[in-house]
Amino acid sequence: MSGQRAQDSGFAAMLAELEAFRAGPLQGQPSHRELARVAGVAPTTIGNWLRKKQFPQVIDPLLALVRAVQARADRVGQAGEPAAAFLHPQTWRRAYEAEARRRAEVTSTAVLAGHGRTALEGILPGLPLSEVVDPFYLEVHRSIASPVTGLPMLPAYVPREHDRVLAEVVAQAAGGASQIAVLVGGSSTGKTRACWEALAPLRESNEPWRLWHPIAPTRPDAVLADLADLAPHTVVWLNEAQFYLTADRLGEQVAAELRTLLRDRRRGPVLVLATLWPNYWDALTARAGRELHPQARELLDGHRIGVPDAFTAADLTALHGTVDRDPRLGEAAAHATDGQITQYLAGVQVLLNRYQNAAPPATKALIHAAMDARRLGAGPRIPLAWLTQAAPGYLTETEWDHTGEDWLEQALDYATKPCNGVPGILTPVKAGSSRNQRTPRANRTEDASAVQGPLYRLADYLEQKGRRERAEQIPPIDFWTAAAAHAHRADLAVLGDAARARGLYRDAAQLHKHATVHGASFAPTDLVRSLHDLHPADQRPAEWAAAHVAVDRPYATAGVLIVLWRFGVRELVTDLAKRASAHAALDNPGAVATLLETLRVVGAHDQVAMLLARDPASQVALDALGDVCELLDILVKVAAKEQITVLIDRIATTAALDDPLAPFTMPEVLVRLQELEAEEQIRVLIDRIATTAALDEPYTVAWLLDALLDFGTQEQVATLLARKPAAHASLNSPGAVAVLMNSLRKARAHEQVADLATWAAAHITLVGPLTVGRLLGVLQEAGAREQVATLLARKPAAHVALDDPQSVSILLAGLRSAGAQEEIAVLMARTPAAHVALDDPGALTILLHRLKGMGAQDQATLLADRAATHVTLGDLHNVAVLLNWLHDAGAHAQVTTLAKRAAADAALDNPHTVRELLEALGKVKAHEQVTTLAKRAAADAALDNRHTVPRLLEVVLPALKAARAGEHIAVLTERLPGSGCFDSFIRFGDHGTRFRSGREPDGRPADPWSWQELE
Repeated sequence: MSGQRAQDSGFAAMLAELEAFRAGPLQGQPSHRELARVAGVAPTTIGNWLRKKQFPQVIDPLLALVRAVQARADRVGQAGEPAAAFLHPQTWRRAYEAEARRRAEVTSTAVLAGHGRTALEGILPGLPLSEVVDPFYLEVHRSIASPVTGLPMLPAYVPREHDRVLAEVVAQAAGGASQIAVLVGGSSTGKTRACWEALAPLRESNEPWRLWHPIAPTRPDAVLADLADLAPHTVVWLNEAQFYLTADRLGEQVAAELRTLLRDRRRGPVLVLATLWPNYWDALTARAGRELHPQARELLDGHRIGVPDAFTAADLTALHGTVDRDPRLGEAAAHATDGQITQYLAGVQVLLNRYQNAAPPATKALIHAAMDARRLGAGPRIPLAWLTQAAPGYLTETEWDHTGEDWLEQALDYATKPCNGVPGILTPVKAGSSRNQRTPRANRTEDASAVQGPLYRLADYLEQKGRRERAEQIPPIDFWTAAAAHAHRADLAVLGDAARARGLYRDAAQLHKHATVHGASFAPTDLVRSLHDLHPADQRPAEWAAAHVAVDRPYATAGVLIVLWRFGVRELVTDLAKRASAHAALDNPGAVATLLETLRVVGAHDQVAMLLARDPASQVALDALGDVCELLDILVKVAAKEQITVLIDRIATTAALDDPLAPFTMPEVLVRLQELEAEEQIRVLIDRIATTAALDEPYTVAWLLDALLDFGTQEQVATLLARKPAAHASLNSPGAVAVLMNSLRKARAHEQVADLATWAAAHITLVGPLTVGRLLGVLQEAGAREQVATLLARKPAAHVALDDPQSVSILLAGLRSAGAQEEIAVLMARTPAAHVALDDPGALTILLHRLKGMGAQDQATLLADRAATHVTLGDLHNVAVLLNWLHDAGAHAQVTTLAKRAAADAALDNPHTVRELLEALGKVKAHEQVTTLAKRAAADAALDNRHTVPRLLEVVLPALKAARAGEHIAVLTERLPGSGCFDSFIRFGDHGTRFRSGREPDGRPADPWSWQELE
């Protein structure tokens, strides 16, 4: 390429400007030699780049060079604008990519084109899928070994039901629609292997796909660093997605960025494949209590694919048909118990045997320390220094006296030894390893762990076993002191929370103190509160928190400001408010709103003005419109008129209209705009909705229409209707069709309603009674009598499946509203009460109510008998609902049957629903069963949710006292601290006084302690 051509490009101009900046304001520093060192290239190469004689073939060394220049500018005070924007890595990344694309498109010089294409390949995250041939690189479990040689790396695969569901998602991605699938199941159930097998169609696609497995320097950091550069047709591989989504402060950002990626059609198609254990799914998608993971919940919700623990009978039949192809399958089929084939293949039984036979005691102590670390919140990479210091605390004095000097060497040799081809109980992890990642070693950000020494990972299945069997064990003092000294800094806060919940106040304070230094959001607030409870006059914890809280994190700073203000430490409030208003990050609207409101509440009015002067309205992200509305409300409170104008202008012109949450959040935004009398912004936003919003998703189109009807003009409604939304919307979901039809009806788009109704009545599948029932209801509301007749003429009652009780109920309602007595008779003649599944007590209650209301008493009685005798008892909330309905309906025999079964056999894994069942048993006067269930709950109910346990105790304790079951009360009381419910424990008797300073792991009250005793 000629020198003139290079000078003509924007990238070359940036290089010239960079060299001029280095030679002028930076006085020739860093030198070419220093730049070569950080970039990992020769000094002559640096010179060639800066003189535009050579184009960098990989972007990472170039970015290392730019960061070195940026660091020098920071040190000499030359990093202000415009240098800050010019030296931003993303500016260079975009320029480099543009130049690489330009070079790749040049056809006159083959060498130049090759260089450009090589550079482009180098900046795309991930690898071509054709190069991803090692399943273990993607964390698929290794299989048990076999004496037969020549076998493939993985055993032959037996597809199951979840594979069919996953294949549908992959097919949609291959067809051009970005998708996410989240496989949820226990350890070693085959989640990751299923994802690996699902890649097969993409490997054969005409369009080449890539796969990106972000892991270094940390998993969340890896996602955030490169997600913006992700190419279409890329699989994002998030095995063990909790490591990406639960990370302090970064997890929610990862989830938000992934949601944005999935809904941006210009960046698709992409396929996100994620795996989770059920407990992590529950934690990330929970809607009760404090919203810890709202972005993660919205990312995951609706995309769960359950992976069962065991093979079904049909799966086992299919397995037996393949055993001749692979002896490993034959061994699993012969020896696995309870259908747990995948677990056997992953070597679970081998691991269990080694764990149970671990000797001497120090070896098992090392394993227990690893189990406790994981179940109490530590990440998967556990520092050996932590385990080494913790393990002796698990031993009795006699055991420790008989432990040899080489105990650690022996324990590691046993725990890490592979057996039968399966990795050991503990697996060494290479610290900072990052295979196939494109960030060079010289340019990696510091690993957040800053852990020195070896790291180990506990086998998944044993981790899960530890969570079950050690759930109420409190680790010894050595565990906690070792954690404070050696745990990953990102884990300190959650470990402190675990200690506090178990009454270990001193250990909690130590962990929270260390976590505060490392930027944990809530640790400083918890630290100040806990120490103030013990020593109200001691201001040192408050001074420490104010000095060390991460002032760039608005949530953290706001929490500390509030506690300082409440405790009357006003001088600290003023100083911290100044620093927070000057340095707080301004990208999160909810966080900015929280800080602004906190500053207002504590009377820091000058700092409110200082924060507003930084123009947060121009900088906050608009991808969480609920948070944006919260910020608008606070801006109104502080009378920030200019900021309000800036923010509502941005909302009107740039807010995303294809956000999955838009049907819920955009009406709220429009209401706020209306309250602000922002008529021009409402007009602009409504015009965008009417003219540019995508029309391929029926639910989205429905809310767009509703928004126009509520806030727009007839002209704008007409504009949207003229785009024929009924003709463009995807009609795969009958429920979505019904919603769209209803909105079109409200908009008086009678012709489109009729067209949609005609299509649906003639073509909708008749297998699902839910579909037919909903469609009948919508057609009735729309007055589409002709289409109702068309649908009924297809005889849906004779064809629908009868397995789902709620769907049958909805179909009966639809048929009844249509006056289709003949179809009702056909359906009832098929005796749905005898055929519906009995695994959903809530749906059974709905159907029972429907049958009774229609006068079908025989069917209602039949269903009541079946439900009372055989209904699944996992969902205790709806078991309670069913029990109450049977009682109110006078079905006394069925009440007795169900009450006895529920009291004796109901699952006790949810304290809230156990309470509901106890209340229902009391209401139906099943007093004996109340006592039975209360005694079971005292001994076995899960107590892992400290927010719901107090409400359970409100019902269980009176029942036990009425039964004079003092021993059960004692058992329940002693279980509370180990389960993380110390707050409930100290409400018993004199516990509040005896345990004022907390407790020790062995149950003794802690001696008084104070701030100076913390390190």
